[in-house]
Amino acid sequence: MYLFNSCPRDCYDTCSMITRVRGEKVHSVEANSKHPFTKRTLCPKGRNLKRYVYSKDRVLHPLRRVGRKGAGQFERISWSEALKEIAKEIERISSDHGTNSILQLGHAGNMGIIQRNFPHRFFNAIGAARVRETICSDAGEKALQVLYGSSQGMLPDEIERCRLIVVWGMNPAWSSPHGFEMLKRAKKAGAKIYVIDPIRTETAEIGTHLQMRPATDAVLALGCINHLIENRLHDEEYLELNTVGFDKLAEIVKKFDMRSISKITGISVRNVEDFIGDYTSMRPSCIMMGYGMQRNRNGGDMIRSIGMLPAIIGERGGFYYSNDLTDFDMDYLRGSSLTSRIREEHVMVDLGRTLKAGKAKMLFVYGSNPLATLPNQPLVREGFMRNDLFVVVHDLFMTDTADHADIVLPATTFFEHFDINASYFHQYLSLNEKAIEPIGEAKCNSDLFRALAAEMELTNRELFEEDEKIARTLIEKSKAAEGRYEPLAKKGFLRLKTPDRISYTTPSGKIELYSSVAEKEGLGGLPSHVEVRGRLPYQLISPVHKLLSRSQYHNQKRDVKPIVHMNPKDAKNENVDSGSDVTLRNEFGETHVTAELSEKVPEGVLLCYSALWPKLCGGTNVNFVTTDFVQRFGQCSALNSTFVEIL
Repeated sequence: MYLFNSCPRDCYDTCSMITRVRGEKVHSVEANSKHPFTKRTLCPKGRNLKRYVYSKDRVLHPLRRVGRKGAGQFERISWSEALKEIAKEIERISSDHGTNSILQLGHAGNMGIIQRNFPHRFFNAIGAARVRETICSDAGEKALQVLYGSSQGMLPDEIERCRLIVVWGMNPAWSSPHGFEMLKRAKKAGAKIYVIDPIRTETAEIGTHLQMRPATDAVLALGCINHLIENRLHDEEYLELNTVGFDKLAEIVKKFDMRSISKITGISVRNVEDFIGDYTSMRPSCIMMGYGMQRNRNGGDMIRSIGMLPAIIGERGGFYYSNDLTDFDMDYLRGSSLTSRIREEHVMVDLGRTLKAGKAKMLFVYGSNPLATLPNQPLVREGFMRNDLFVVVHDLFMTDTADHADIVLPATTFFEHFDINASYFHQYLSLNEKAIEPIGEAKCNSDLFRALAAEMELTNRELFEEDEKIARTLIEKSKAAEGRYEPLAKKGFLRLKTPDRISYTTPSGKIELYSSVAEKEGLGGLPSHVEVRGRLPYQLISPVHKLLSRSQYHNQKRDVKPIVHMNPKDAKNENVDSGSDVTLRNEFGETHVTAELSEKVPEGVLLCYSALWPKLCGGTNVNFVTTDFVQRFGQCSALNSTFVEIL
């Protein structure tokens, strides 16, 4: 027997799979070759999913803490006991401290549309506070929203047909294997590829690499705009018809001449001129912008500046950042009608200070491993150690976060529940069928919160609606889905219609090079470059390892070790040899890593992979030193504006 599954990980590709089941067990997992984007290949993580499902490390039963917090000492209890204890704590805390002292913390560990969103119904019903999931990409989202009204850009098949593709602050070779294959096909068909990145990544090997200093991207973009205007290479007619604020933009970019661009970014004048020449002459073109770049103190302004380039040359929609083609009714999906008031919200980047303030008395964690993934770990962990904070964690494995819980609940893999998945890159909605019964006593997110609602004797029908019915309702109400639920069930995926990208949902209805709304919000009417500088000598960049999805899979890939990549000249100055154990330290804390020397990392820059499990790395990871600075744009993180010293 075979079934359709789709990967719900926080990944551009959202692969469609064929799962073969024998004897009620997963026998094999392979790519759905009929899927237009997945085609015939899965990433390395996808090829190891069977081992992941049947890992001996899985949590199989509910657990109650018996030792001190953080010690990882638990006893087995029944689901009935666990639900009763959680319900009792919710009622006690609500009565004593108010429902805003109960904090919902979910994130992108499972991006399935139902499994990620259904829990909101329960927390809406009880009136809990929530942690806003702004840590990842919200600076860029907000910047493009200011500019275009949305972040909707080019789709993969459109990018592949471009003559010029600029991969800016993105490493598809690691983060989007199918996207990387798309780039290879485009290059073979004659496209020229530029890769703009401080690190010489695997992606940089397939194109012309412009290696710039970190966080200087706005200077390059604004300087390119100045050069285009000075040399009358901008599309005056397009700008007149489709934009507002061009004259104001033209004035502020004058300070970014070729000399200043080169001095600040480290890219030679000749290389900048060649890039501009190709960008203006090779059409159509697309700038693919990555998430890591905007995780800087000035990240929103960088994306905003880069996002203006297509408009300046009249390349309509000539960018990609993050697509969302679904038009699902999120109020229905999340049960917004279950609460009559605005729920209190806290910023994910700032969770350490939120917990330290002491107002939160219960923390319910699912789809997330905050004690590996969040910045300023010493402060976050201090909050988790509070004796008056009751912590519930729903997960597949005993993560660092689970070790600090009062109750641990076993979660399912995506083979053990139903869902539908959408991509933030390609245009296909994918089916995820329940292939096998839950292993042990595991429950999926929706089953967990249905059970907890029943235990608390809540009666709202939305709290008990079945997953497949929700999916059918979403698709039936959708205008974006090309077909209904039955075609999805038949082939495992459904194409979503390409949205209107001709009109702009800004206040003016045009591309807002200058935005009065952004100015009122304190974001600036125009983009700017603010230098990112630290008092310590090295800027630390922390991308995700290609074999991990944030912290997921690290317990399956224990050979992924805490390593710092550094330039040989910096290593010489610090008397560090390749293979040496070193300590990175700053005002937040310290972490212990092994040095690896590489010319791919520029001087003054260090690279460590995020977010390894601290418990598997001697007790720390890179997030013990990353900054918890909250950006103005989208309340996003600034993880890559971290500065450290080497000991």
